[in-house]
Amino acid sequence: MNITRRDTMKLAALGAVAAAFPFPSAAQANRVRLPLHEFVLDDRLMGCLRKGVKAMKARMPSDPLSWFFQASIHGVTDQLWTEAAKDDPGVLSVDRAKYWNQCPHKGENSANFLPWHRGYTHHFEEILRMHTEEDDFAIPYWDYSIESQRTFPKAFGIRHLDGNKDNDAPDNINPLYHDERDSFLCDYEYPLSDQLPLTELSVRAVDTSRVMACPVFFGTTESNAVGGGIIDTDGTTRGLLEQSPHDQIHRAVGGSVSGIDGDGNPTSVVGGMAYPPTAGFDPIFPIHHSNIDRLWVVWASMPGKQWGNMPSDAWFDEKPWYFFDTSGKEVNRSRRDYFDHRALGVRFKDEDLTVEPLPLPAPSGVVVMAAGAPLALQQRSAANVIVAMEIDAPVTEPTKLPLSTVNEAAGADNKTFNRMSLGAHAERVALTLKGLNISQTDNWGFDVFVVQRDDAGTLPDKTSPQYLGTISIFNHQGNPAAPIDQRFDITDALSALSASDIAGLDVVLVPYELVTSRDKASRPQPTETRLKGSGLVVSREASGLAIETMPHQHK
Repeated sequence: MNITRRDTMKLAALGAVAAAFPFPSAAQANRVRLPLHEFVLDDRLMGCLRKGVKAMKARMPSDPLSWFFQASIHGVTDQLWTEAAKDDPGVLSVDRAKYWNQCPHKGENSANFLPWHRGYTHHFEEILRMHTEEDDFAIPYWDYSIESQRTFPKAFGIRHLDGNKDNDAPDNINPLYHDERDSFLCDYEYPLSDQLPLTELSVRAVDTSRVMACPVFFGTTESNAVGGGIIDTDGTTRGLLEQSPHDQIHRAVGGSVSGIDGDGNPTSVVGGMAYPPTAGFDPIFPIHHSNIDRLWVVWASMPGKQWGNMPSDAWFDEKPWYFFDTSGKEVNRSRRDYFDHRALGVRFKDEDLTVEPLPLPAPSGVVVMAAGAPLALQQRSAANVIVAMEIDAPVTEPTKLPLSTVNEAAGADNKTFNRMSLGAHAERVALTLKGLNISQTDNWGFDVFVVQRDDAGTLPDKTSPQYLGTISIFNHQGNPAAPIDQRFDITDALSALSASDIAGLDVVLVPYELVTSRDKASRPQPTETRLKGSGLVVSREASGLAIETMPHQHK
């Protein structure tokens, strides 16, 4: 691939946004993130990738430049930490609270997701490049929007590099292979078939239509904008790009294996990519997140995009994250520094350098007074609560949950949820699905809608406020087998329906598959998989944080 002098000059001209970062050098201009299906055709680059990953894995876990340490920045379990400490006592001295398990959504608002992962991927890429010993190396991106690329990449799905399953020599074991993946989707050496892999990503799993149609990055709620918002600290509320395709790919690759324990109770174990504290250990993780970063760039380069409900300068200037440079030195920069990928020296092959992505406006110098801290679960009002029926949703058809099924013992009043004032500063109305057993749903997800009960027509379009989003199948809370509560802001849906009384409304759960059979003629029938939960709660909530609307947009 040829990089012209004009391309290099354009990169340099557009890179000087964050003062903390230097202008991209000529070497940086040659570091282009390629689509994975092109990257794998270059033997030199593939050799570099395997070499770099293997070298990082060979370092001691307590070394900031090691695979274990870098993966742990995203997340690590107590079990993995304990096992690592057996071979490397230095792990016990690592400041885990500061450096590990930093992936947002454990008390952070959803707007952290994209800039944090951009910073994490960038600094990881720098360290991996150092281990490849090739200055032009850049992490490729898995472009699963292309139909032919929805099959799991073979370069990551083979254990034995020479194809000989009996050759377990260390040099023949692929460092990009990971045991904890969905076998049907990811394994090219599965013992029961020669038609591998058996499945591929579904059209729904890779869908970005709602993301690209959205006009704003920061929302009036946590889940009505590309990047989320700063309204609450609930780990299940996510921005649109995080909802899809980010979460779907994580769950599909990690998979979910169901079984029966010794007492006859159903069990389920999710694979590495399907659980945040283990996801970063899979070598496909940075390839997936390189594409998520690219999709943010694609969105930001489209005309008419706006920042929306901007956080204050203080939010952008805060330095809550810790990464490492290639010398192993701590890096602690502001959120603002990760909003311009070109200032970081990142470039994607399909990026149009003649288009400047939506730039952040200069700091306003205006102090925006917060009405209070972002809304935490324990701060929510318990007044006017409605508890509905238990949730039992199959994957074979949509499930309607009527909000008029009220537990009278809860003292609920379903006549009092008036629309009120529905602006960003107003009281909001929330729907919480309680006790969801997401570990039992196999490779299925669920879209969530609110509809009028007497509406027998088709469901609203996903651009409608009646579409609330998806069940969080890649969840950051606790044990992956533990039930979760999922919260949705339904204020805008009530407004769209002109509903002052929720008793005439239904919540609709619509199942969708994350993977499909590659042999469409022999596609299996849907399983008996079901999403179960303990009930629904509707409640009033105070507005979480005062925010300002920024009209600046990309033209």
